[in-house]
Amino acid sequence: MTILAIDTSTDYLSLAVMRGGKIVARFHRRSHMRHSSLLVPTIDRLLKKVRMKLSGIDSFAISIGPGSFTGLRIAVATIKGLAFALDKPIVTIPTLDVVAQNAKSFKGIICPVLDARKNKVYACLYESDGKTVKRITEYLLLPAKELMEKAARYDKIFFLGDALHLIGRVDSKKVDWHPKADVVAKLGAEYCKNKKFVTAEKLEPMYLYSRECDITGK
Repeated sequence: MTILAIDTSTDYLSLAVMRGGKIVARFHRRSHMRHSSLLVPTIDRLLKKVRMKLSGIDSFAISIGPGSFTGLRIAVATIKGLAFALDKPIVTIPTLDVVAQNAKSFKGIICPVLDARKNKVYACLYESDGKTVKRITEYLLLPAKELMEKAARYDKIFFLGDALHLIGRVDSKKVDWHPKADVVAKLGAEYCKNKKFVTAEKLEPMYLYSRECDITGK
């Protein structure tokens, strides 16, 4: 199976082509939120690099949010058009799942935390054994202070993202937290295997609202 994966949820534009379970082409670069002008030309260059045509893509995988509303809408609109025109399936991967993979080697609780403005954050908690990452809460939108109160129950927790300053963790170990299309493709392959497809007509970004935000799980 050949998958074209895309992430536009942050100021980075990230694309990857996976073929036969291996990443054969990638692009991951800060775009200063110029996704609207760069996305389609970059897809074209990436496919030419591996001598492929869009018709050779078996499925699209998209990082669906939460994140930059503008960036997400650009990716959704582009994939909607391509998938509809080519009659190809789509899989959607929550962006926080993608971010969490950047700390996969950490043994304990991983918590991606992204700036949602107005002193609120997008977050989610994951349990990692150093090899696999398992989500243990809902996807959250809540005040930074409340997140820290909830997270206090865990002894060993690793935070990563662009909102560390909001939770008072500016001294945390620095990692490249930005979501990568390589990961979107790998997670997307599992979604494809389990036939968790979304039609172009029903493709929408993941939006979180305060009324939905309550930590559950451990």
